[in-house]
Amino acid sequence: MLKTTNKRQPPRKKVTYIAAPLPTEGYCRKPSILAALGISSTSFDNGVKDGRFPAGKLLTPRCRVWSVTEIRALLAAI
Repeated sequence: MLKTTNKRQPPRKKVTYIAAPLPTEGYCRKPSILAALGISSTSFDNGVKDGRFPAGKLLTPRCRVWSVTEIRALLAAI
């Protein structure tokens, strides 16, 4: 029988994404959009569900990005 120990694992080094200004073209991630719009993450998610904001596209299974041209058009409409 194997003996198990209850050692605490060291904390995971979590990588966070820092909001950057919107680039002139390409794609950006959610923190940059939230900083540009000045709204919370929940408000943005509700706007995506309602169709007020673009849905974006999946870059990887866990990374969603939005087109900067769509976000700039959204800012111009507001």
